[in-house]
Amino acid sequence: MDLSLLIPDTHRPFHDRKAYNLMLQVAVDLKPKELVILGDYADFYSVSSHAKDPRLPHLLEDEVLDVTDGLSEIDVLLPTTKKFYIEGNHEFRLERYLCDKAPALFGVTSIEYLFEFNRRPLWTFIPYGPSQRHRVGGSKLIARHEPLASSAKATASKALCSMVYGHIHRIEESHIVGLEGTNHVVFSVGWLGNAQHKVFEYVKTHHQWQHGFGLVWTEPKTGLFYHQKIHILENYSCLVNGKLYKA
Repeated sequence: MDLSLLIPDTHRPFHDRKAYNLMLQVAVDLKPKELVILGDYADFYSVSSHAKDPRLPHLLEDEVLDVTDGLSEIDVLLPTTKKFYIEGNHEFRLERYLCDKAPALFGVTSIEYLFEFNRRPLWTFIPYGPSQRHRVGGSKLIARHEPLASSAKATASKALCSMVYGHIHRIEESHIVGLEGTNHVVFSVGWLGNAQHKVFEYVKTHHQWQHGFGLVWTEPKTGLFYHQKIHILENYSCLVNGKLYKA
């Protein structure tokens, strides 16, 4: 069976380095055929509409350099893996900023240009929007950045298909079964950001966020898939296929 790796919201450069590196450790060990970034790999704090903390550096150049370094590291570690970058609402901040603040630059620069996808032949960029979707490993599982409702259960009832999403920074799952017996699963696999960073203080409630990532095995002939939500514990360890990994 073919293996796909799901990387949830990372919010570089405000990622949790230990959690992120633990995910990479597993990735190098398993050598997935496909890698899917579920959106918000970049934070784009510098062009956010939220008020900026003057104590924090917020140059767009610094954020872009950190993201491109992360993508290049993935290319080095997984040189033959097909890679898909699903754009999240945080990456979309750039397009919104250009439209509102610098319309003369619209069309001159873009996420694809800044992240150098033109020189990354194994990467496919999937733009943000209501029709956003990617079929993970050619399976019956659809990936997109945002859920369709406020919970996995509500999203399942709207999607009427199997789906994995990012955005919410939580690990959750729900199943629905049609009258004909077809089972659909909808789930999310957490995030890899640093909840303690001051950049996330605009979220005023307690962060119910869990570190994690996902794995999907696909039967090529049928499109059926098997998935694992990998929870990274507070001591930066996780268990994958019976093997204990530690950061």
